[in-house]
Amino acid sequence: MIEFYRYVPKESPATKVFPVAEIKVDVAASDQNRVVLTEVDRTLTGEYQCEVSADAPLFHTDIKSAEMVVVEPPLLNPNVTANRMTYIGGDHIRANCSSPPSLPAANITWFVNEQMVPGFTGNHVFNFSNGYASSLATLELEAAVLSPVPTLMIRCEASIFDVWKATSHTLVLRERSANPASALGRSFTGGATETCIPTLVMLLLQVLLQILMQSYTETSIR
Repeated sequence: MIEFYRYVPKESPATKVFPVAEIKVDVAASDQNRVVLTEVDRTLTGEYQCEVSADAPLFHTDIKSAEMVVVEPPLLNPNVTANRMTYIGGDHIRANCSSPPSLPAANITWFVNEQMVPGFTGNHVFNFSNGYASSLATLELEAAVLSPVPTLMIRCEASIFDVWKATSHTLVLRERSANPASALGRSFTGGATETCIPTLVMLLLQVLLQILMQSYTETSIR
């Protein structure tokens, strides 16, 4: 470990900063309880240690350490796509969400009709040689049959710890009728023929009946 900051209340000045490459301490914002770093970059990711010592005669010392990760978020929001934009009940829907390169890779959360998809863990990470990584997640679901809601709104959210979060645009998938013709009460194929044939038969019967009646009347008169 390399010491870069010290606070001793009995000394003047109480704060002392030791020169260490890439570490810049904001002295005005630092005190006995905290140290503030400025112009932080990815090279400062690592384990940091704090040592507290008591005065004489006990000189008790306590040491605590913690990991600090420097986050470099993506330059763009996540993007979502789907294999279809319309569906009928029972259709298989596959959606992909990709988050651009970041440090570290972002976690992806899915939302369907503004409800978070629970227990989703299918996050695939692509690592790059420069240390950055991108995330790709796939959501697969089956459209419900006789669903009371005729649309599916799908979006994804990318996050890195609790320091960065962004959401994608929302895909709106619309339900279509499984048989548009049946919704109109007749079939598009042959519908006109099925309607016209009974009408023609009735007309022919009426004409034949009129001819028979006329022939019977003339025979009676003679």
